[in-house]
Amino acid sequence: MCGLIEKQIERYETLLREMWTASAKYLGTFSVNLLVERVVWELSLEYKEIELLQYGQDGITCSRIAAGLKKNPDLPVDDMFVKFITRYVGILAKLIGHEKTEIIKRRLNEEFGWIPFDSKGE
Repeated sequence: MCGLIEKQIERYETLLREMWTASAKYLGTFSVNLLVERVVWELSLEYKEIELLQYGQDGITCSRIAAGLKKNPDLPVDDMFVKFITRYVGILAKLIGHEKTEIIKRRLNEEFGWIPFDSKGE
């Protein structure tokens, strides 16, 4: 049973890595990490194990969650990751609006000031 759950976590880790990499390409790692941190914070009220998610400049990994399965083999992995992904995408979608775009633009300029950020395409 634990091996099956570990495989599920590996699949979710692959998906989260792809999401993180694609988001970082457009938003920058600083912004993506803030977004992940927000979702972890929200979801940790329901699933404390999500706090074991590791993310940073090098990407995102679920290795500590997989290791934590020994303490909680009944962890509802699907529910936890589906809620994580849903909230992540929901927040990201809200960021498309003008007001949020301005915030992202400011952050991008702060983080990558040497890259001209043109918002004329908005």
